[in-house]
Amino acid sequence: MNPISQRLAGARTRIRRWRTERPITFYSLSALLALSLTGIVAVVGLLLLVNYGAFGHMPSEQELLDYRNDVGSEAFDVNGESLGRFFKQDREETDYSELPEHLVHALVATEDSRFYTHSGIDWEAYGRVAYRTILMGEDDQGGGSTLSQQLIKNAYGRPELGYGPRVDLLLHKLREGILARRLEAVMPKEEVMERYLNTVSFPSNTFGIAAASRRYFQREPDELTVRQAASLVASLKGTTSYDPRRATERNARRTDLVLTLMGRAGYLSPEEVTEAQADDLCLAYYREPARVVQAPHFTQEMKKQTARLLSGTQHREGRPYNLYTDNLRIYTTLDLRYQQHAERAVVRQMKIVQRSFERHLRGRDAWETEASLRGAIRNSDRWRTGQAAGIDSLALVEAFNTKMAMELPIPNGEPLVGQFSPLDSVKHSLSYLRAGFLVLDHADGAVRAWVGGSDFNFSHYDHVTSRRQTGSTFKAFVYAAALMEGFDPCYRISNSLRTYADEDGPWTPHNSDWVHGGTYSMHGALTHSSNVAAVKMIMETTPEPVVEIAHTMGIGGEIRPIPSIALGTVESTLYEMVGAYATFPNGGRHTEPYVISRIENGDGEVIYEHEAVSTAVLEEEQAATMVQLLRNAVERGTASRLRWEYGVLRPSIGKTGTTQNMADGWFVGSTPALTGGAWVGGENTGVRFRSGDLGNGARSALPIWAYFLQNMENDTALVAQLGDDFPKISDEVRESFRCSEFIPPVQIVEEIDETPTEDTPEQVLPVSNVATLPDGR
Repeated sequence: MNPISQRLAGARTRIRRWRTERPITFYSLSALLALSLTGIVAVVGLLLLVNYGAFGHMPSEQELLDYRNDVGSEAFDVNGESLGRFFKQDREETDYSELPEHLVHALVATEDSRFYTHSGIDWEAYGRVAYRTILMGEDDQGGGSTLSQQLIKNAYGRPELGYGPRVDLLLHKLREGILARRLEAVMPKEEVMERYLNTVSFPSNTFGIAAASRRYFQREPDELTVRQAASLVASLKGTTSYDPRRATERNARRTDLVLTLMGRAGYLSPEEVTEAQADDLCLAYYREPARVVQAPHFTQEMKKQTARLLSGTQHREGRPYNLYTDNLRIYTTLDLRYQQHAERAVVRQMKIVQRSFERHLRGRDAWETEASLRGAIRNSDRWRTGQAAGIDSLALVEAFNTKMAMELPIPNGEPLVGQFSPLDSVKHSLSYLRAGFLVLDHADGAVRAWVGGSDFNFSHYDHVTSRRQTGSTFKAFVYAAALMEGFDPCYRISNSLRTYADEDGPWTPHNSDWVHGGTYSMHGALTHSSNVAAVKMIMETTPEPVVEIAHTMGIGGEIRPIPSIALGTVESTLYEMVGAYATFPNGGRHTEPYVISRIENGDGEVIYEHEAVSTAVLEEEQAATMVQLLRNAVERGTASRLRWEYGVLRPSIGKTGTTQNMADGWFVGSTPALTGGAWVGGENTGVRFRSGDLGNGARSALPIWAYFLQNMENDTALVAQLGDDFPKISDEVRESFRCSEFIPPVQIVEEIDETPTEDTPEQVLPVSNVATLPDGR
C-alpha cells in the first residue's frame, strides 16, 4: 500500500471510531452547523476587517497603479553629461519590451505556472499547499503566492502587527491576496511582470533584473542566454542559498530544475532543455566600484539645494520628493568642461603653494599657536562624536594620543599608511593649505565651475561656502558706494597716516608697503589698494552706505558699520563675493548665483524651474566706472601679475585681497563673460605664511584664475566663451579718469620730522601722471 492510501485509510478508521464512540444526534448536527456558520462569519468578518484596513493601510487601485520603486535620482551638467546618481538602492527600471521572452517564461514556469489564467490568487496552488502540508506532512511547499502577491509583498513589505508570527503571517497573506486581486483588476499581466522583475531582490544586494544581469553577467537583460535567465530565476528561491557565485552547485541544480519546468510548460522543447542544461553559464561577476560623482563639492551643495527647493513640493502620494528614492532628474548649471579646467588650475597652484609653504616653515609646525591646534582637535569629527557620546575630556585626550593602524590622506597623492594617533591625523591635516574656486556666467548667475578644495578625498569641507575675512577685495564696495554718493574717480584722498577712534580703541591703519604721504585719486587708490586711502574714503561716505550696497549685492551675515570694514574685516564666502563682483560687468544688476536650472520627476514633469531675479544696484555708468577701476588694477595695479607673469592678455578686471597676517589670500575678477574667484588659506587662521609676501592674494589666489584662463584659452571649443571685450566706456566715464593716480608729498629739505601727517603739504602737479586708459578694444 502506498503512503497516500495508508494516510487515507487511517483517516477513514479515525472517522469510523469517532462515529462509533460519538453517535450523531440532532444536537450534534446543530452544534456542527452552528460551528460552521460561526467559522464562516468569522472568516468573512476577518476578510472585511483586512479589506478595510484594520490591520494596515490597504492601497486603492489608483495607489497601486501609482506605486513606484525606490529609484535613485541623477544630476546632469548643462550639456546633459551625468554628474552622478544618488540612491539608497542602486536600481534602474527595465521596460517589459526589454525583457527576453525566455526570462519571463522561466519565471512563470517556476514561480507561478497559472500566471496568465488566474486573477491574482491561485486557488489551485493554495489547495496543493494545504494538501501537501496538512495531509502529507511535507515541509517547504512554498506559500502558494502568485507573482502578483509576491509583488505586493516586495512593494509594501510585511510590518510586524504584534499578534504573533502565525497570526501576523495569516493576516499578511489575506492582505496580499486582496491587494493582488485589486491590482490585477486594473493592471495588465505584462505590467505586473515588468514591475515584479524591477522590484524583486536578487543576490549580492541587487535590486531588479537590470542590476542583477549586469552584476553577474555584465549584460543587459535582453542579452541574457536561456541558462543565465534560468540561473537568476533559480536564485529567487533564496538569494543567499542559491547565489550563482557563492553557491555554484546549488544554483546549478536549481537552474536545471527551472529549465525542466520550462520544458514541461511547453516553453522549451526537449532538445532546447538539454542544450540549455549543457550550456556554460559564463558567469562574469562584476561589482561596480562606487559610482564616481563628478565635481563632488558641487554635487554636495546641489543635494542640499535640491532638498531645500523640494521641501514645499508635494509628491503625488502627498509627501515631499526624496532625492534618493524618487527618480528625479536634476539639471544643473555646471559645465564639466569648465569644471575640468578649474580643477586642473586649483591642483596645479596648490602644489606650488604647498611646496612654498613647506620651504617657508623650515621644519616648524604649520600652526603658529597651540590654540590653533586645540581648535582643530575640537572641530574634528572624532572629538565631536566622543563628546556627543558622553566621553569626558581626559578620556578623549588619551584616545587622541593612542596609535593605531591608519591612513593619512595626501591631496592628490598616495596616502601615508602606518601606525598613527588621531592627534597625528589632525596635525597632518593642518599642515596642508586649502583652496576654493568658483566661476559663473555673470549675465544670469549660472555657476559653471565649483571647486571646494583641491582633493575631495582629502577634505569634504567646501571652501566655496566657508566664511573668511575678505581683505582688500571688500574695497570694491567702498568705492562703489562712493560713486553712488556722488564722488568722482578723480576725487583726491590723502595717503597720510591718521589715527581713528574705534569702538575697540584707537586704530591707525597703514599701507602694506608702509609707504605713506601724498594723495591718491580715487581710481589710483583702488588700483594700488591703498589701505589708508580706503579708510579715509569710507569716512567720507560713512560706513552705512557701504554696508547697504554690500548687502544688496549679496554679501550676507552681519556687517558692522565701522571704518575697519574698508580693509576687509568682513567675513564672506566665495559664493557671495563672486556673485557680488558679477554685478559690475553685468551693468550694475545683481543676480543671485544659482546651481539648479530645473528638476523633473520620474514622469518627466517639471517640478521646479529656476527663475532669475535681478536687482539694479548701480546705474550703468556707475557700473562701467567700476569696471574701469578694476581694469586698472589688472593693467598696472595689484593684480597686474595676471599680465606680466602669466601672460593673460585678454580684457580682464579684478581685485586681490589679503587679510591680516596673510591668513587669507583672495582674488575675484572677470572676463567679459565670466566672473570667478579664488581663495587660499589654512584650515584655520593660525595656519599661514608668517613673513614675506608668499601668502598674499596676488601670489596665492590670483594664479588659480590665471591658470584657469590659460586652460580656457587653449581649449578651442571654449575660448569664445570668455567673451571678446567689455562694453566701451562712454566719453564721460573716460574723462572722469583724467587725473594723476598719485601725487607724492612735497620734499622739504628743512623738515626735521619726516613722518608724514595729515598736515603735510601736498605738491600740486600738472596733469602729467594721467592714467593711460585702454580704448575699449
